[in-house]
Amino acid sequence: MFYIRSIPTSVWHVVILLVTCGILYFPNLGTIPFYDKGEPREALVVQEIVYQGEWLLPLKRGDAIPSKPPLFHWFGAFVSLARGQVTEATVRLPSALFATLGVLLLYLLGRRIFDPSVAFLGAVILATSFLYQKQAVEARVDMTLTFFMSLTLALFYLVYQGLVTRPVWTYVFFLLLGVSVLAKGPVGAVLPAIIVGAFLGARKRWKFLSRLCFHKGVILTLLVAVSWYGIALGIGGEDFFRRQILQENLQRFFVYGEGGTGHQKPFYYYVPYLFLAGLPWSVFLPFLFLDYFKGRAFAADHSLYLILWAGLILLFFSLSSGKRWVYLLPLYPALSLLIAQWLTQPAHWERMANLGLQSVGWLFLLIGFALVGLFVWVAMGKDLFSLLPHFGVMLKPSEQARLSVVREALARSGWLFHFFLLFSAFLWLAAAHRLFVREAWAAAVPLVCLTVLTALFVQGSVVSSIAAARSYKPFMVAVNELVTRDGPLWIYGEGWD
Repeated sequence: MFYIRSIPTSVWHVVILLVTCGILYFPNLGTIPFYDKGEPREALVVQEIVYQGEWLLPLKRGDAIPSKPPLFHWFGAFVSLARGQVTEATVRLPSALFATLGVLLLYLLGRRIFDPSVAFLGAVILATSFLYQKQAVEARVDMTLTFFMSLTLALFYLVYQGLVTRPVWTYVFFLLLGVSVLAKGPVGAVLPAIIVGAFLGARKRWKFLSRLCFHKGVILTLLVAVSWYGIALGIGGEDFFRRQILQENLQRFFVYGEGGTGHQKPFYYYVPYLFLAGLPWSVFLPFLFLDYFKGRAFAADHSLYLILWAGLILLFFSLSSGKRWVYLLPLYPALSLLIAQWLTQPAHWERMANLGLQSVGWLFLLIGFALVGLFVWVAMGKDLFSLLPHFGVMLKPSEQARLSVVREALARSGWLFHFFLLFSAFLWLAAAHRLFVREAWAAAVPLVCLTVLTALFVQGSVVSSIAAARSYKPFMVAVNELVTRDGPLWIYGEGWD
């Protein structure tokens, strides 16, 4: 008992964060097969590296130029080579690892600029936010970009505040800028540059900005980023230029309507997704924004930097023609620290903050009682989806098929689904009670338990059922047993030539 008590709080924080990430991100990496078009596209690039040795410009299916630089695929290839084969787990593992490292990074940054309680809560908020969890278990490039952008922005701020003083750290900052470009293209350097420039401009640190712009470390950024693009352009030629430079960067940002990338959305597209992607913690955002700007919290360096970090990423992608909600992922580290700081500063709460806690408390109370009602309905043997008889009619055929799979999965889960509804209701009600008595820190505990419970149930029951119904893996396993590695494979179907 003496040794347990002597363990520093920071060690306990790290252990809890690692356990949380381990539970949320790693159990199903290899058990859920690929079932949509996104992850297999990235896996094909990893496969090209592993089996063909094409590291500089790996191609999809041996002839198609990939849409992104290969940093994520290199990590996937390293894991696959260590494992001896390319699998769902080896391709997804880099996302889970970078998500975990991103949570620890945010904790370390929070300890340096705030205090341990803000740092720990901010890291927990990030780890359990909906979009962050989702991308941590998928074979996509966005988590890799988010980690290296966060590392770059965190290091700059530590250098700016004098919290790290050795000159080598400035060179590391520029090196990370170049590495971030290899994660998802020029946006990896453009966004940090905009955020750093805006912050230094707001603080009127023009000499600091000038020294940064003309620092010798800029050569490192160019050496890493431009060198790869130059080599890839030499290998891929016109196809590479058209695919990765024109389509994925210039057209995606500037071209609206015909000739665009197919992801064109209006300017306000991200407003609802900002809240959806950050659930359950994003319910505090409206009151946080009002309280921060009313109290001029941005007057402090720490708050201003985090606000610019999150706000400029949101503005940048809102101005872009092409929009997908996953693009918001890099702003959530900053937003998580802002929410944590707001929730752990009761001494500074004013009327708006109290109103926010009470309002969110009533929302949680409503959700809790609704789940109790759903539990009673399901326990009586009623069909959950019969409460929304016209909902299925509004869906597309593919969505109706997916809804049918979800219904069957919930029916098979039996008592586990009943437990999930009842325990979730209890956690929502517990969080509501803590908010009513203005114990926001205590309300975080049931919210974290709720997100972990929901993730385990959804991944283990719902997503696995959808994947099993939609994946072609069993079919291709049977095909590979019949067709030799170099044998001909014929595809027949209506509409095929």
